[in-house]
Amino acid sequence: MKSKIITMIALVMVAVLAIGAVNSAPVSVADASADTNQRVVNVTGEGKIVVAPDLAYINLGVQTKNEDAQKAQQENTVKMNAVVEAIKKAGIKAENIKTTGYNIYQNYDYTPNSEVKNEYYQVNNTVNLKITDIESVGKIIDVATAAGANSVNNIQFTVADDSKYYAEALKLAMGNANSKATAIMSTFNKKPGLPVSVSEASYGGSTIYKTANVRLEMDSAMGSTPIESGEITIEATVTVGYDY
Repeated sequence: MKSKIITMIALVMVAVLAIGAVNSAPVSVADASADTNQRVVNVTGEGKIVVAPDLAYINLGVQTKNEDAQKAQQENTVKMNAVVEAIKKAGIKAENIKTTGYNIYQNYDYTPNSEVKNEYYQVNNTVNLKITDIESVGKIIDVATAAGANSVNNIQFTVADDSKYYAEALKLAMGNANSKATAIMSTFNKKPGLPVSVSEASYGGSTIYKTANVRLEMDSAMGSTPIESGEITIEATVTVGYDY
């Protein structure tokens, strides 16, 4: 009986040693070299798409001054209401008109000797317009100023949906990366295959703006304030790795 117990213990020890040997098997030299000796060419690719804007944003404002704060406010309200009604009649929908700023503060005029000459209250009221008809930007400015707006600034042109253009820019960026890798790898008689890594470096898809300046003057030939929307450049950048 004792000899049977000893035999069973010996068998268990052999099994444990066998399992331990399997779990602690060393990594082969071939596997190690595959991990540590991979050679990679990393390049940066850039792509650009130039498009015409189809959307504009404009800040219009009314500024009023009066020695009486209440009168300055009342005058501002009357003028701004007139401006809003005028631009609505010109085709701007109510949901595309948003108040972005309103403030009232006391101000002073000074003499050359830095003495206070006049004291008055100034009220500023600003609205932001979303204009979907790019060709009407100059007309809207003329309508607003005729109705009483005396501040026009920060005109921005953009595209309503730039995602499709950005996707095309990404394709161009990948092509540019491949061209760079081809040129580099040709110096040691290699060609790029499928990338081993691709990283989008530009994080695009967000709205891109182009700001324009405003000249508040009538062009008799054109019949409205001249505003040039120009073009918008949408860019994409990628980092690509090719092994060899």
